[in-house]
Amino acid sequence: MRDSNLRETDLLDSDTGESKRFGDYAIALGYCTSADVKRAVKIQKDLINRGHPHMLIGLVMVRYGIIDAGQLIDVLKTFERNEVMSLVAD
Repeated sequence: MRDSNLRETDLLDSDTGESKRFGDYAIALGYCTSADVKRAVKIQKDLINRGHPHMLIGLVMVRYGIIDAGQLIDVLKTFERNEVMSLVAD
C-alpha cells in the first residue's frame, strides 16, 4: 500500500537534488527494503552474466516476487509525476 506520508524530498537525492532511481522510489513508497533492491540488482546482473537480455529492475522485482504489478505501476506513476514536476520547476 502506498505511503501517504511520502514527501517530495523522499524522492530526491539529498546530495544532488536529482531524482532517485526506481528502487529508491519503491523503498520510499514502502513496497520493499534496500536489501530487496540489492537482491534485485544482483539477480539482474546474474541474468545478464548468464546471457539473458537486460531486464529493467522493476520487472526483475515483479518476476521474483519482491513487488507486485500494481506496485510497479504505482512506482512508475510516482516517478513520472516527480519528473514532470522537476521539469516544470526548472
